[in-house]
Amino acid sequence: MILDVYFRKPLFWDYIIASISSVTIIILYSKNKISIPDVQDSYSLTGDLTNITLTLAGFILTILTVLITFKDNSKETIEDENEPTFNKFFNTDFYYETVKHLKNCIKSIIIIAALGFFLKLFLLGGYRKYFFFYNMFGLIITILTIWRCLLILSKVLKLQKPN
Repeated sequence: MILDVYFRKPLFWDYIIASISSVTIIILYSKNKISIPDVQDSYSLTGDLTNITLTLAGFILTILTVLITFKDNSKETIEDENEPTFNKFFNTDFYYETVKHLKNCIKSIIIIAALGFFLKLFLLGGYRKYFFFYNMFGLIITILTIWRCLLILSKVLKLQKPN
């Protein structure tokens, strides 16, 4: 399934998809097929994107903290077959894989936020019109990261359902 391929290297695929999309937008812009917002709007959107990604990193960190807390409170070994599947989840490799993916989501979002912050801080005025292309790249990474987190959360929630 396509999700299996995606989840083997999600950061790789996120950045490939965002890069291809950004290059496509740059090509369309250079051929005058699309226009970009004015400099001030793009500059403002960069700040908004930075704030949004930092907020999302906090939410994902909260999810990760809750999972780790549940793990700490679960039994080390499950001997009872009637034990809920969700409790068994903490003693499988899937738990560690889930934690790894959520940690990578946080890293990816922090990179986008830091990059946006430093671009805003250090990019010279003449290059500010190109913020739009960073915004598109960052937005795609953010959307794919949220999508990945939602996929992970939906799988974890399915485990909590009674059989």
